[in-house]
Amino acid sequence: MKLSAVLWALLTGAVLLFLLAPVAVLIFSAFDDGKFFRFPPRGLSLRWFGAALESPEYRSALINSTIIACVSTAISVTAGLMAATGLSRGGLKSRALVELLLLAPLTLPLVVWAIALLQIYARLGISGTFGGLVLAHAVITLPLSVRILLATLAGIDPQMEEAARSLGARPLRAFLRTTFPLALPGVLTAAVFSFLVSFNDVVVTTFIAGARWMTFPVRMYSQLRGQGVDPITLAIGAMIVALILAAVIAGELKFKWSRRL
Repeated sequence: MKLSAVLWALLTGAVLLFLLAPVAVLIFSAFDDGKFFRFPPRGLSLRWFGAALESPEYRSALINSTIIACVSTAISVTAGLMAATGLSRGGLKSRALVELLLLAPLTLPLVVWAIALLQIYARLGISGTFGGLVLAHAVITLPLSVRILLATLAGIDPQMEEAARSLGARPLRAFLRTTFPLALPGVLTAAVFSFLVSFNDVVVTTFIAGARWMTFPVRMYSQLRGQGVDPITLAIGAMIVALILAAVIAGELKFKWSRRL
């Protein structure tokens, strides 16, 4: 084996270790039976997982995060699919400009969007409401949906949809019967990643959400600032990480997500 290949393998392993080490610490610490954060664990126990499922504060925060993420994902994926279809099939002369505007949120810090939305919501009177929070999450997840769906539609031959129209199918029916089934893996990919971005958001939610719609990341952030690391927080974090890893691995094996990003 060449020396360059060995060095590259060592460098890759070091980078992966650096990225995955915090996740491993979180998961192993969640099984510790102590009342405070410590690593490595001195005694293994599932007590904090049971306490996490019984905690009304964390359970309410998880429900809020799930509801908001599901609704905002539905909005962003639907709007993203329509935008991506128009950009890839519409033949717009200003496609580059429109695409740039749709992807603009990816280039700016979330705190900039949060401050701007806070000012707009204050004038509209929807700050701290469910609808305002959902729209804010849809804004930050829409660019990701558009990017994934543009890459998906670029690999689908538009002539199949044109053939369906030539046989008498209406435009919407032709799209749903030909293009949409082929784009379904990309739609699911956009939905999963939009859900994860919305579910894990802290910055925008901290500015926009009120006390009624406190999400799990904000609840955990408040806990860390006020009382330090809570074993219940570690347990819930470990469960979320496990679910995310399972979804990512399954999606990569089934739909090859990495090719659509």
